[in-house]
Amino acid sequence: MSLLVRHEHEASYDLSSTAGDVPSRRRRGLWALVVVTGLVVGWAFSPALVRLDPGVAPQLPVDAGLMVSEYGAEGTYALHYRHHETVTLTVPLRNTGPLPLSVDDIRLEGQPRPLLVPVGAGLPVRLEPWGTAEVTWTMRFDNCRYYHERSADMWERILVAGSVLGRGFESEVTLAHPLVVHGQVINNCPDRTLTRGDDVRRP
Repeated sequence: MSLLVRHEHEASYDLSSTAGDVPSRRRRGLWALVVVTGLVVGWAFSPALVRLDPGVAPQLPVDAGLMVSEYGAEGTYALHYRHHETVTLTVPLRNTGPLPLSVDDIRLEGQPRPLLVPVGAGLPVRLEPWGTAEVTWTMRFDNCRYYHERSADMWERILVAGSVLGRGFESEVTLAHPLVVHGQVINNCPDRTLTRGDDVRRP
């Protein structure tokens, strides 16, 4: 009789232990689902977390132009137009967010036929969280034929494109001071028509 009671007690103990593991496994499965869902949502919204420091001040060669502090709120850098010559800008970019970024393309926001045409950049560059990197950017002076003596081309921001955690992003970075080329300083344009938008030079 005592042997039978002992076996019944052991069987009852094993069943209760197994039943107690079921809620525990369910809780672990639920937490795993929550974590995976959070990671997926974070990945999907990672482009919205991109933060680039505004107020970028490109570095230019000494003979590239002149800083005019009286023109604009923070001054304006007036470039000296030299037809078909190139000028190299060094653009510092700072990542103020918690995610690593890859910068794959930068563009100036401006006219359809800009006086500064990008011809090459040291890209891609990687920006670590809260890190800084410099992009060397070579531009060519061009399209002067479409600008009369009272026109100008001004750039106040840089458009930045790249990827974060495998997702593409686009962002705008304001310049600490605008860059400008004034039409009246263009003295060496070989095919100037003085008619902006004139696609065909007329005799």
